[in-house]
Amino acid sequence: CCSPFCSRVVVTVTPLPYLVLPYHPGMPWCTALMLVVWWGTVATVSGERLTINASTLAEHGLELMSTDGGPTHFTIIESVSRTRGSSHFHAIGQRFKREVIAGPIYEWNSFEIPYQIWGGDYNFQNLIRRGIRMWEESTCLRFRENMQSRDAIRYVLEKGDSCFTEYIGRNGGHQDIIIGSECAEEYVVAHETGHALGFWHTHQRPDREKFISINWKNVQDEATASFMPFRSMLQAFGIRQVSPRRIPYDYGSLMHYHAVAHAVKVTDFTIVPKELKYVTTMGTEKMAFLDAKVINDIYCPNACLGRNNLNCLGGGYPDPNNCGVCRCPEGLGGADCSILAPTPCGGELHATDTWQTLSSPPGKNVVCYWRISVPEGSRVRFRLSDGEFPCSYGCQSYVEIKHKLDIRLTGFRSCCYRPKEDTISESNQIFILYHPNGRTARFSLRFKRQLA
Repeated sequence: CCSPFCSRVVVTVTPLPYLVLPYHPGMPWCTALMLVVWWGTVATVSGERLTINASTLAEHGLELMSTDGGPTHFTIIESVSRTRGSSHFHAIGQRFKREVIAGPIYEWNSFEIPYQIWGGDYNFQNLIRRGIRMWEESTCLRFRENMQSRDAIRYVLEKGDSCFTEYIGRNGGHQDIIIGSECAEEYVVAHETGHALGFWHTHQRPDREKFISINWKNVQDEATASFMPFRSMLQAFGIRQVSPRRIPYDYGSLMHYHAVAHAVKVTDFTIVPKELKYVTTMGTEKMAFLDAKVINDIYCPNACLGRNNLNCLGGGYPDPNNCGVCRCPEGLGGADCSILAPTPCGGELHATDTWQTLSSPPGKNVVCYWRISVPEGSRVRFRLSDGEFPCSYGCQSYVEIKHKLDIRLTGFRSCCYRPKEDTISESNQIFILYHPNGRTARFSLRFKRQLA
């Protein structure tokens, strides 16, 4: 706990028929009792005259947007990775802020990375290749199967539910990625491959305290290494060098755990975002725009040099897999990311001083992008007024709203809950991305112009 006072906090539990999300950005971390949250209960905390009940939830919480009554599917996450033992990393006086990946000594020799698959049948081996392809589709990396290589990633099938990476970054020789038969999923392969490329977990970044809180009381003892603070993680994994590359914190990174990862009780959170609206964004099964950009910046920064005169907008950059176009944040399109990405549904909308309503079109397999804009100097005020999605951490079916100034960031994905209050955009536009992904889903969003 963060202060001696916490030992005097008393917690009582009162049944409620829905998931309670008592934390809000202004609540002290210690007061929130490390954010122990119950599904079907509400915690009443006494000792600092703070009571979390229905009235405070109405002010700070979310409300259900799913007929499921709460998350029914938890995305699979890895078991604790092996470590190299003690670290010789020296960081005296060095300050870390937004670092996400190990330094150059852990980079692979080129964008072509050898790999091997040990064990498994035809289906398992193809699953590994599909997981690898998630990186190839988004980056210039090319994974070459080479059973003779002595310096390669080795994907090993084992029975059980353990999925983990032996090392973070390239360490020379064979380095194993263990894929258990009960956690063999494409995105798990991609996540573990991310570790072999040098990524640590997003929720272990040096700046995580600004964005999440860890509920240590609900973290399984054997999983503490996957939640430990940044410097402790460096020492535990023997990381001697950190890349100076920095990117904003992205709740939608492939390297971020979901809210109940490694939970003692899956009805309680282990990770709580400071902005509660991102609670089901964490734990995604998709590659984030910034995940891929970090790798492209390392392995192919000059792939398109002299091959085009593109001026990529909106945070985009020349696509190393097709230098004739820019690689754009989702929602933007055109050769230079200057327009809304075209979809069969969706389109450009303009907010006025009168409330308007956007409703999703029918269909389970549609993909729709909208951009709602107002003149420079104004903002967009909006609220998800209604919706219904299959509910899961990581959101397999969802509506995503990008309202931050940096549109490269994953927006908040709603499939279980929606904010009770209006949200104000940080710029003069927001993007709405609708992905039912073959499921029965719908949403309604109210919006209007807000004077800055």
